[in-house]
Amino acid sequence: MNAILRSLLIVVALVCSPVFAAVQDFANAEELGRWITYYYTKPEPHRVAEAIRAASSQGFMKNGQKAPPFIGFIAGVMSKNPSIAQSLAEQLTSLPEVDQPVVILGVWYSAYPEAKPLLERLTKSMPKHKEMIDHLLANGRPSLLDLPLEQGPWVLDALWGNFMATGDDTPVTRIISALPWINVRGDAPRLLVGGAARWSLISNAIQHKPVMTTCRKELVSQPKEVTEVLREIIAEAEKDMREGKTR
Repeated sequence: MNAILRSLLIVVALVCSPVFAAVQDFANAEELGRWITYYYTKPEPHRVAEAIRAASSQGFMKNGQKAPPFIGFIAGVMSKNPSIAQSLAEQLTSLPEVDQPVVILGVWYSAYPEAKPLLERLTKSMPKHKEMIDHLLANGRPSLLDLPLEQGPWVLDALWGNFMATGDDTPVTRIISALPWINVRGDAPRLLVGGAARWSLISNAIQHKPVMTTCRKELVSQPKEVTEVLREIIAEAEKDMREGKTR
């Protein structure tokens, strides 16, 4: 199952913090999950801070363990809406300290051109993370889309979060590029990422028409080792859709 739904729809131990209960406007966890998962179909940038605070208060980020989709989502929203990037980041500094790195990395991996000075200013609001911010500022700022997939499935999760914020096909094609690794031998990290890419593409092709469209489009441009796997992905997704199944 894709990362957002895995984080937002399967989690059952959901306890709202009284700090955020008064400000969140999502009826329940399922509504919140669907709003984020299909955000790109009807973007509401003015509600993003509210949604991220609600996700944090309900434990969806699990102290960083399930944070990558939210990192990609925030990065995508900021990239598409640079005029609200600063305001969004400032609103999210009220997150619990343990979840604040989601904001920091969301800013860092966004295409927002003023990300560095914004992070410098955020240090005052998140002093506990000064060392982390200083480390990022001392190094080159990579694009989320350029992160090495070898770093692990968390990169795929961040890319799916980015897709859900933007609806762009670029994060999907980036995930497709990991498919040759499903048959790699002697390289466990790549094998793991390749398998996760295949599974997540099937799951998201079932739920998102643009993902299925991208998979089909890539059949004409990808090398044979990729197109063979893509055909399997498309066939499995189509079969599950006919049978009313989700993953």
